[in-house]
Amino acid sequence: MELSPLNVVVAFIQPFQLESVVDALRQVAGCPGMSVSDVQGVGCTGAHPPLRGERTEVEPLDRKVRIEIFCAAPAVADIVETVRVAAHTGNPGDGKIFVMPVAHAERIRTGVAGEAAVRL
Repeated sequence: MELSPLNVVVAFIQPFQLESVVDALRQVAGCPGMSVSDVQGVGCTGAHPPLRGERTEVEPLDRKVRIEIFCAAPAVADIVETVRVAAHTGNPGDGKIFVMPVAHAERIRTGVAGEAAVRL
């Protein structure tokens, strides 16, 4: 896989795996930090049906956690492997990991741009 100097690793994982993934990522030297948000969606296997008596106005969506990590290219492989191992249960719905190039990054406080903007 050819990487840009700056990349974003985006992972969608099971909510109950968040603590183990965050703990594992804190041990990765090149992981400068992360953003975490609660999301809902449906993957290729479809969402689980609503619980009995639960009413929904739209098709049911599964709850996931989205983790975004902006990092330099040398850290990408370690970060992806760490998320994959820490989020793995072996069950459907474990999630997905995406790696995308970042065209520009700039630290607001200092104005530092490029790779230095995402370093520790």
